[in-house]
Amino acid sequence: MLHLPTLISLCFILNLFIAVFFFSVYRYKKQPCYLFFATACCSFITAIALIGLRDFIEFPLLTHFFAYVFIILSPLLVILGLIPQSQAPAIKLTPLYYACAMCCTLLLAVYLIDAGQIITSIITAVLFSYAAYLMIKTPSVAVVQQRLLVACFTIHSVVMLLQVVLLVLLYSSQISQASLAFGLQLLLVTHLFLTTATALILPFIKFANAESRLINLANHDPLTQLLNRRGFFRLCKKITKTAPLNSRVSLIMLDIDLFKQVNDQYGHETGDEAIKWIAQHINELFFELGVTARIGGEEFAIFLNQQNLAQARLLAQKLCSSINEYPFYFNGNSIALSVSAGISSMLVRELNMQALLLQADKRLYLAKETGRNKVVTHDEKSLLTKAPTAII
Repeated sequence: MLHLPTLISLCFILNLFIAVFFFSVYRYKKQPCYLFFATACCSFITAIALIGLRDFIEFPLLTHFFAYVFIILSPLLVILGLIPQSQAPAIKLTPLYYACAMCCTLLLAVYLIDAGQIITSIITAVLFSYAAYLMIKTPSVAVVQQRLLVACFTIHSVVMLLQVVLLVLLYSSQISQASLAFGLQLLLVTHLFLTTATALILPFIKFANAESRLINLANHDPLTQLLNRRGFFRLCKKITKTAPLNSRVSLIMLDIDLFKQVNDQYGHETGDEAIKWIAQHINELFFELGVTARIGGEEFAIFLNQQNLAQARLLAQKLCSSINEYPFYFNGNSIALSVSAGISSMLVRELNMQALLLQADKRLYLAKETGRNKVVTHDEKSLLTKAPTAII
């Protein structure tokens, strides 16, 4: 077995560095979870230090009672850091604080005997079980690390319960202390290892999730939650890399008709809600069919992989009819909205996204110029002026 004092020293140093790291991140980010994680590490290393002092000073209130308190405080602080990120049902923290205060009061009465360690282990096991539950309910892009952390919390809870069993056996004098010494030492080593592993995995998950949120913000429109122009072109490029060279792709450009009048007459708040309403229609129809984006104020783009011009036109007509069928209601106002659409199509082997976009935009302009509320798939204006209000 590893030399226990050496292992304890290594855990102390590692957790100290991790605590300093969390504190430095908190100073930069100002997010409370980093402060909770930092103080959790500090609480753990304080407990280690107090337990280590038992061989040097005779002050049980400090080396036993406060050591137990800091052991309990460590997972509690982790829980407080996890709660804001978790999608678990909200709990009131006040009863939790009262429960911990009652446990500390109970510890104050029994800390000089083995019952103090037993109570500490039971409380810690419960806290680690709840931490595992919170972690399961926390959305994360770092799936492997999330599962590892859940495993760490769960195993930690089991280790604490095993420690309770051994301590009860020892307390009841059914087995000699020498017989249980190895088991208790093994559990202590496991406890130290799991605590340090938890402290190492937590920041990785936090930063992975933070990076994912930043990427999402950089590639999505905050009003509609559709892709923005940057995200749209990035995803389209990714899709066409794996598409068959002889297949076709199509692009639908949409624009809300007479949108300036909506803003002028009803206000910009109503205009924003109208944009969201149109985006909802687009998302419902094209969620599994194409890549959707808001690429301008009231302008949208839909990329259809392996869809030809005729197929894209049918989908665009369906969208236009859906939007035009029912009025948009907001703040007691009933507003009739419609959209115009221009569609372009190319073979994948000839694909130029800018050219595809320009052609669709040109046809969108023709749709608006010749009557609006229509779908245009060609460039001949003379054909459009014969039926200016029809969907072509």
